[in-house]
Amino acid sequence: MSASIILGAQWGDEGKGKIVDILSVEADLVVRYQGGANAGHTVIHGKEKYVLHLIPSGIISGKSLNIIGNGCVVDPVLLLEEIDMLKNKGVNLSPEKLKISDNAHIVTPIHKWIDSLQNEYIGTTKRGIGPAYEQKIRRNGIRFDMIRNEEYAHLLEKQLTEIQILSKNIYNKDIPDYLENELEKCIKSARELLPYVDDTAPIIYQYSKENKTILFEGAQGTLLDIDHGTYPFVTSSNTTIGGAYTGSGVYLDFNRRIGVVKAYTTRVGEGPFPTELFDQDGDKLRRNGNEFGATTGRPRRCGWLDLPLLKKAIRINGFNELILTKISCLSGFSSVKISMDNKDNIPVYQEFNGWDEPIEGITNWDDLPVNCQTYITFIEESLGVKFSIISTGPDRDNIISSR
Repeated sequence: MSASIILGAQWGDEGKGKIVDILSVEADLVVRYQGGANAGHTVIHGKEKYVLHLIPSGIISGKSLNIIGNGCVVDPVLLLEEIDMLKNKGVNLSPEKLKISDNAHIVTPIHKWIDSLQNEYIGTTKRGIGPAYEQKIRRNGIRFDMIRNEEYAHLLEKQLTEIQILSKNIYNKDIPDYLENELEKCIKSARELLPYVDDTAPIIYQYSKENKTILFEGAQGTLLDIDHGTYPFVTSSNTTIGGAYTGSGVYLDFNRRIGVVKAYTTRVGEGPFPTELFDQDGDKLRRNGNEFGATTGRPRRCGWLDLPLLKKAIRINGFNELILTKISCLSGFSSVKISMDNKDNIPVYQEFNGWDEPIEGITNWDDLPVNCQTYITFIEESLGVKFSIISTGPDRDNIISSR
């Protein structure tokens, strides 16, 4: 059996979607195990661009079975929209190609309303992800198996009662009139998804016993993990390797533990960011990298690469393989920097000579500018892990995979 896991090594947005798309060509099974529609993976396949929020990126290649695991929280309305979008682009979205865990929790309009009231300071996407996980932990959430068995009604009534009290007494706001209609639409959409719903843990386990090729796909990044990230400015799930086990219900010995590293650093929302740039270099990184959220369109905060945080990601996840993305976005800088240490949240930089040559689409290591090679080699030597793939552009063929 070949079991691989792909995780973001920073604050997300590292370009994992493209990497999953590349590696899923050989995969029999691709599993998404945490997060919700607050995450977005962009996959460019030929002339088509796919922005995925809930469906695993392996769906594009067409070979693999794709599973949305029990660790995810699923917005049925948005998932149906995503399914329709992909079907219109000719992607096979039959229940033989996509399955949803029957004990995955459902994001309802109630969660989105709570999110809009409570989490302004954190900078969430307002898609109800945190409140959905909160109700899961409080043991009064709604799962897909409850929709199938018509067991959800009393829980939905309880949620409505609670939110009425919360809105009025704490925030002095009335529940919006549209909420009831939105709830009906949500439940209707969940019922429409029932053909995709299955007990997915035994399926994953069976694939492992049959020595199939399995690929786990993480959403967001290590530094947004609810336990190990920059708390409280984190997401509501375990984005690190431990979440793969609880979010799928199966233990796998991942022989490839792959960390995806952007050649610089970005983050969305609030929270600490030692290497953040507020000058022309930061603006240039944002322009060069088109750093706007795949889910929200929000401009991302940009800064230089941070080695101490990458070392933390390696410690947590046990990466034995790294993949470098967006190196082409550093072309045109007279110099580039890497943070070697963060003393009192102030980065200590090492500076490198930049390069002007465009490198998008290069597929041979020797064709990279010498200064670019020096920059990449320094990162590898500092981290003690090699880059197995270097992405030099958005297309799936823009990679250096041997040197």
